[in-house]
Amino acid sequence: MSDSLVAVVMPKWGLEMVEGTITEWLVKVGDSISFEQDLVDIETSKIVNTLTSHQSGTLVRILAQEGKLLDVGAPIAIIAVNETTESEVDKYVAEINVGVVSVATTHSEKPSSEEGISDQISSANSDSSADVSPAEIDDKIDFVIPKSLLGYDDTDATSATPIALRLAKQHNVAIDSIAATGRHERVTLDDIRTAVIAAGGRFRIAQKASYKSSPDGCAADDSDVPATPIARRLAKKLGVSLNDCRRTGRHQRVSKADVELAAFKLRPTPDLPAPAPAAKAPEVKEEAPLKAKPLTGMRRTIAKRLQASKLEAPHFRACIDVELDALLSLRKQLNDSRTDANISINDCLIKATAMALSATPKVNIQFDGKNVTSMPHADIAVAVALEDGLITPIVTKAETKGLVEISNEMRDLATRAKIGKLKPAEFQGGSFSISNLGMFGVSQFDAIINPPQAAILAVGASEKKLLPEGNNDVRQATVLALTLSSDHRVIDGAIAAKFLQTLKKFIDQPATMLG
Repeated sequence: MSDSLVAVVMPKWGLEMVEGTITEWLVKVGDSISFEQDLVDIETSKIVNTLTSHQSGTLVRILAQEGKLLDVGAPIAIIAVNETTESEVDKYVAEINVGVVSVATTHSEKPSSEEGISDQISSANSDSSADVSPAEIDDKIDFVIPKSLLGYDDTDATSATPIALRLAKQHNVAIDSIAATGRHERVTLDDIRTAVIAAGGRFRIAQKASYKSSPDGCAADDSDVPATPIARRLAKKLGVSLNDCRRTGRHQRVSKADVELAAFKLRPTPDLPAPAPAAKAPEVKEEAPLKAKPLTGMRRTIAKRLQASKLEAPHFRACIDVELDALLSLRKQLNDSRTDANISINDCLIKATAMALSATPKVNIQFDGKNVTSMPHADIAVAVALEDGLITPIVTKAETKGLVEISNEMRDLATRAKIGKLKPAEFQGGSFSISNLGMFGVSQFDAIINPPQAAILAVGASEKKLLPEGNNDVRQATVLALTLSSDHRVIDGAIAAKFLQTLKKFIDQPATMLG
C-alpha cells in the first residue's frame, strides 16, 4: 500500500460498540486536514461523538456518506499525506477492498457504502474451482468463491455482521465454514476475504472514482458544503446556494445567520416598505396532514434496549419511605462551611447508594443472561435528560469519594452530557443506576432496568408528612419515596429488602457517610 495515503476507519468507542452511523461530515474533499481536527460526527448507541484526525494532510476521498451504518474498523475516508494522483487513490481504495462512493456523483447516483459491496462486486460462476488462477479470470470479475466455501444457509444469519451477511447471501458463501473473529463470534467482511483468498479464490472490490472541488457560485452543487441542518433547510426554502454563504458556525459550517445574510445580499429589503394590502376576509385553510417522523438513532437504541430489558428481565419492585431531615441538615452545614461545596440531595443519594451497594454486593452486579459478574466498585450511572432521549453518565468508584468530589464530578458529567462531549467510557457500563424525577414533582414511579445492570433506583419528590409518634402523638417530617426495580432472575426479594434497609440507614444517619 502507498505510504502517502492513510485510511480513516470507523472507530471503536467503548467495549460494546460494534457499529456506528455517519451523522455529518465536518470537512469536504480537498480540505487540508490538521492533526486532531474534527472530521465527522458519528452516532453510536447513545450519543453523537466527533471523530478527530490522527493524521495531517489532505482529504482526498470520502467512502461513507451521511446516514450510513458501518461496522467498527470499516474505512470511511482517505487522507493523503503527500501529493498523490487520482490513480494512486483508486489503487489504494481497491487494495483495502472498499466499495467507494465518489463525492462528485449526483445524489441520484450515490450508492450507499453497503450497497456498494453488493452492487460493485462481480461474481464468478458458481462452478468456479478453488484453484482458478488470476490469469484465467477476466479483469472485470473481481470476486471468485471457491467450491469449498459455497453453500449459504439462512439459519446462520445471526452469526455474521450485516455487511458480511449481505455479501454471503448474494454470493452463496457458507458462513459456518468461515472462522469468525468479530464481536460475539460473528463473521465479518474481513473474515470472508481471508477465507476466500486462503482457499485460492479472489476477493477484490475495485471501482473507479474521482473527486472534484465544488466551484464557487450559485450554479454549483452545494451538497458538499458543510452546514448545520437548520441552515441547509432554510437555504433550500429561500433558494440560496450554500456556496454564497459565509461559514461562521461551529467547525466552520454555514449557520442560520449566514444563510439569512446571503439572502439579504441577494434580495435586499427596499428602502420604503410596500403599502399594506387591503384587508381581506380570512381564508379557511385546510389543516396539513399529520407527518410522522422516524426515530433518531439515539431514540431507536433506547427503545430497543429498554424493550429488551422489559421483555427479558422479570422486574419486581420494592418501595421504602425515608426521612430526609437529618440529611438536609448535614447538607446545609457542608454547603455553608465550604466555599467549594454546592452539594445537592442527588449527590447525597449517590453516596448513600454506593455505600449500600458495598454493604450488599449481591445487588452490585451485571447480568448478561447467562453469567453474573460481581462488580468490584459501585459505579453509579445517573440518568440525565437530553432533548432527544437520555444518557447515563457514570460516577465511578462512588463509595471511595466524598460528597464534594461526587458533587463536582456529577456537575461536570451532566454538563458535558448535554453538549455531547462525553467519552463512551463515561456513560457505558456501570453497576447500578439512579433515576430522579423528584425535581418534576413526581412523588413515586417505577424505572426500567438498564442492562447489563440488574437493578435501578427510582427517586421521587420529597413531601412534608405527619408521622405517628408514641402516646398517640404525631410529628412532621420530610419524607422521600424510593422504588427499587430488580431483575428477579438474579436478585431475590430478601436481597432487595436488605439493600433498601441499608440505604435507609445511611440516609437516616448521614454522618456515617462522612467517615
